[in-house]
Amino acid sequence: MRTIFIASVRIATAVTCVGMAAAKDLTLTRNAESGVDSRIAYERAWDRDCKALPTTVTVTQPPKNGALSVVQGTSTIPASTPNSGSTENCAGKTVTGSEVHYKSNAGFHGTDSVTYSVTNNNVPAGTRVITIVVK
Repeated sequence: MRTIFIASVRIATAVTCVGMAAAKDLTLTRNAESGVDSRIAYERAWDRDCKALPTTVTVTQPPKNGALSVVQGTSTIPASTPNSGSTENCAGKTVTGSEVHYKSNAGFHGTDSVTYSVTNNNVPAGTRVITIVVK
């Protein structure tokens, strides 16, 4: 299984922390290999003590040429995460969250897309539209 860690420096997804602004919608593009399960997004949130908050991903438009799955996973909060009030010391801490995985139909090559909404601690965090380029 090939996993793409998207919380890296150039392709980080939105992170919602206690005290941050309102929900943020994102439009993203990700690459995936045909027929290979690939992580295309990671959704997480944390409180002022750097403890993970419940994150829910609800798929509103599934992909047409593959399957989407949402699983629990962990990641380290990047050092590049902006300070936000009482959560400024969370960089480098590990938190749990929801990983969004995509796997194209066998032999499919081209473009697919998925749309989902995110809630963190029962508060809407935004909508994600991800275009997936399948090679």
